[in-house]
Amino acid sequence: MLGDLSDEEANELIAFFSKSMISNITIRDAALESKIFPVMHYINTACYILYDQSYQYNILRKVASKISPETIAKRSKTLCAPLNQLAFYSIAMLYLQGRAAVIHDNYYKKKTNQNIIIEPENKKKETKFILDFWRRLSPNYLNDGTLTVQNKEIVFLPDDYINSLRDQMIPITNHNKEIIKKLRQTIAQLTIFNFLFQGECRAGISEHGPYYFEGSADPLIFKEFQYLYTGKQIFGLDVSSYLPQKISNPSAIPNVIFGMTLKNMNKIEFNDWSTLFADPSDYSSNITSIGIWSKELVHPKQFRYPNNMGKIISLSLDILEDLNDFAKNAAKELYVQYSKWDFVKKLMLGTSLYANNCGALCASYAGIEHEFDWTWANDYVWDNPFKTDLLNKEKITNYIEHLKRWNGGHPFMQRVLIGRKIQKTDPFYYFLQV
Repeated sequence: MLGDLSDEEANELIAFFSKSMISNITIRDAALESKIFPVMHYINTACYILYDQSYQYNILRKVASKISPETIAKRSKTLCAPLNQLAFYSIAMLYLQGRAAVIHDNYYKKKTNQNIIIEPENKKKETKFILDFWRRLSPNYLNDGTLTVQNKEIVFLPDDYINSLRDQMIPITNHNKEIIKKLRQTIAQLTIFNFLFQGECRAGISEHGPYYFEGSADPLIFKEFQYLYTGKQIFGLDVSSYLPQKISNPSAIPNVIFGMTLKNMNKIEFNDWSTLFADPSDYSSNITSIGIWSKELVHPKQFRYPNNMGKIISLSLDILEDLNDFAKNAAKELYVQYSKWDFVKKLMLGTSLYANNCGALCASYAGIEHEFDWTWANDYVWDNPFKTDLLNKEKITNYIEHLKRWNGGHPFMQRVLIGRKIQKTDPFYYFLQV
């Protein structure tokens, strides 16, 4: 039964993830920040929602009644899948982040002589369920079967699939080097657009590899932009109902995948947030061939591993100019829109992304996404009654006000500085509390 973990097993997973998280925090993601959004504030608000209101537990419990996490993982072993290593890692990370914040708060309350249980039995049960759900994902997604990225590689595609893409790659020679300049400009513009569209979070960008074509020593890496705004439904969901930002001239394609083979690289490494760390960091002069694709928007409930995972469509180089223009114009439009937004509207855009995305995508794999209301963040902004009974509006307000004491951060994060020796008995994300 999913969630049937002993306390010892749960604590082992908590300690393992704590160590992984500290490592990833130390590495740091080279994030693009425009300082428009209250990023830490909305992340911590979302984490409170996921844990304290059992939001993630209630969604994933229903998902698990329809589809196993193992099946979700296997159906994600394709280019530009809705769920990837970043999403799988986030399922545990955001929940445990919320749990740690609540435990820290409860310790403070107890010190002030409030009669409180640090971690009630029902919350331990929910935590075991989330940990068990999470531990079944990456081992069935990554080719090496690891729980997190252990060897600094994110490889999940089979060799025969990789080799089938070889003829769709365009070799870079002295006669067509101008392609690289266009590619670099387009990727830069798409990155700016994505960070703006996603409220300065990394959702929607995924990097993975290295792979190798048969007989070639040049590593192949992929960079995916998964959610380009088309103004159309995504997996049957009307995006206009829950996206407060609008773009006048949408993209002609829903996503784009760039494949690049590289030469003479000193380092190619990936972390659990699907982020590439390369040396040289600007590897444009190291590119030996490129490929460009888009993935058809097949509903995830229709995926069947390994033979029915959606079609990948090879694109011509002409798409670079189209994508560059789309991203540049969309970014300008978003800047203007966001300049008119107040604090709460900006906060709830990010809160919705962090609290809803993984749950909504898992629900889509199960074919039950319409059984939940994902518009509560907009209702909060407009002070409308919630259409979901899974969340309490007053509690969300309390989270927001509570976090203002630390400018949106949370003091439990200081635990990242705890020494390794102490971490063995008191890990970053806290053992189950007795």
